[in-house]
Amino acid sequence: MKRIFMSAVLFSLTATHALADDAKALKEKLAGLNSLSSEFSQQVFDPEGELVSESNGQLQLEQPRKIRWQQQTPDETLFVSNGVDSYYFDPFAEQVTLLDTAKLIDNTPFILLTTDDEQLWQKFTITATGHGFAVKPISKEQGQVEQLSLYFNEQEQISALEVIDQSGQRSKFEFKDAQINSDIDDGRFEFTIPEQVFIDDQREQRGSQISG
Repeated sequence: MKRIFMSAVLFSLTATHALADDAKALKEKLAGLNSLSSEFSQQVFDPEGELVSESNGQLQLEQPRKIRWQQQTPDETLFVSNGVDSYYFDPFAEQVTLLDTAKLIDNTPFILLTTDDEQLWQKFTITATGHGFAVKPISKEQGQVEQLSLYFNEQEQISALEVIDQSGQRSKFEFKDAQINSDIDDGRFEFTIPEQVFIDDQREQRGSQISG
């Protein structure tokens, strides 16, 4: 019994050390990523593996916490974060949703792409895979993302992402013509709310529903 217990402890220590090494390796890969600008294509699969939708658009990231995600087809939508406030604009519905960026992404694996904050990194387990890394939230209450997989090409640049949500749905994003650390105008991460749209402000202590 003592040998079994000691073996279990040794395995636990070894696994913890391996995970720490994997986290360090991913952080080193992302250390030089100050910004990313790329075209993307997306495929969404249901829990049974059936393809349910396809889309494409443009992605821009910049540290810390700045994101511009513009889907162009089949339906146009826009998500913009300036690092503090986030805006989700649906032109078809004529609606803008305002969100607190920290509350929105700090508990999802995506935050690792936009910050090297050690406290945030400690919220996730990171495991090296054949062509990249799998990132999982330690707490099951941390958002809807069950796992984020990051894939790198031969140039050690991010080439694709794969997201599995808590329902088992899988979304794969492939990047094309990615530009690393190119200058991105700060205005790309700001959003001016159009006139005559419905505004849903979900930011803490600022919640309201008004018509623009």
